[in-house]
Amino acid sequence: MKYSVSNWIYGEEPIEKTLERLAKFGYDGVEVKGAPERYNVEELRNVLSSYSLEVSSICGLWPWDNVDHMKSNDLANPDERVRRKAVKYVKDCLTFGSQLGASCMVVVVGGCGKTMRLHEREWEFGVESVRLAGKHAEDVGVTMAIEPINRYELFLLNNVDQGLRFVKDVNMDGVKLMLDTFHMNIEEADPASSIRKAGEYLVHLHVADSNRQSVGRGHVDFKSIMKSLKEINYKGYLAMEPLPPTAANVYDLSQLDPTLLDLYAEECISQLKFYEKVT
Repeated sequence: MKYSVSNWIYGEEPIEKTLERLAKFGYDGVEVKGAPERYNVEELRNVLSSYSLEVSSICGLWPWDNVDHMKSNDLANPDERVRRKAVKYVKDCLTFGSQLGASCMVVVVGGCGKTMRLHEREWEFGVESVRLAGKHAEDVGVTMAIEPINRYELFLLNNVDQGLRFVKDVNMDGVKLMLDTFHMNIEEADPASSIRKAGEYLVHLHVADSNRQSVGRGHVDFKSIMKSLKEINYKGYLAMEPLPPTAANVYDLSQLDPTLLDLYAEECISQLKFYEKVT
């Protein structure tokens, strides 16, 4: 197994500091948030090299604005202008990922927080948008990893069955599935079984416990999850996304205690490597 951490959970912390933390605890890579304009690719490559880390993936950012949809990244929006903007965003992130050697980009079809249907054809709109971006994904060699999100944060794609159906509707080599243990804890009766069902379509996994804290602080059965990953011969990354309970607003983490961030990063990888060893 290979391990990374999604750096969006560290707010505005300089990525150099994040990479220092991950190298200290034995991570293989980092998942970089999808904000290409914030990074100098050449400088980031150099820092990654100095810590012997790679970019596992690009974590797309999917804000939802219920008033002004043009401020959203919504691939399924009824307004073609909004969809076109979201497709361009995905293409930009895919290019960014290819420059850094990322294997995939995390894609949420619909903005995070969009919990109400706007149009009966939103599934079709989403499929069309992902196909438009999917050709670019194949061209640059970065897979679009479609992520189901729990029903309290998104209405369109919530579980492994819907995720598989969506990916099969798109039907492109550059579009596969990812899962998230936090969201699975809410939506799947048996997360380990859902991983086996995803099978060869699964290319990426986000990791947080049932309370979205680090591995071992909730009740997710990570031993069974690691066993199921081995059963499907999973080759992708496990990308950590734990959030401390003090993070009332998950998009503003500037006030978090860095010692807690260190603790969570260490707990996640030490617990998962233990389960990897004993399963």
